[in-house]
Amino acid sequence: MSEPPDRLEAELAALRPSEPSPALRRRIAQRLAEAPPTAGRRYWWLALGSLAAACLVVVLLWWLGRNGGPKNVVSSGPTSRSADAEPTVWAYERALARSPEDLDALLAKQARRAEEPNPELARIGPSTRSDAALHKLLGEE
Repeated sequence: MSEPPDRLEAELAALRPSEPSPALRRRIAQRLAEAPPTAGRRYWWLALGSLAAACLVVVLLWWLGRNGGPKNVVSSGPTSRSADAEPTVWAYERALARSPEDLDALLAKQARRAEEPNPELARIGPSTRSDAALHKLLGEE
């Protein structure tokens, strides 16, 4: 057996939109036929402009990579260097070319000369209080 329709269902069915009239359909078709197709052309211009910009970026990156890259320069080494100066990449390359042990010795020498790390964190921000003052403020003495 089927139940009688509910009042809510009947009300909702009455809210269904009506079909457009033939006159409305003709007016819509007429306006679509008269309207210039500018929207489609606008999207084509946007697509072509984006493609041109992407090509320009690729050519620019290629040109910079080719012309602005590192040059092959032969160097005889640094001209003047003090004994306490930091080793250069060239010094590390030379040590590695001799042997891995020479590179290890250079790295060990550099590690011995390195300063002790600072265990206190760097302060970033508006707080100018010391760690002790902050711990006292928080009650963590």
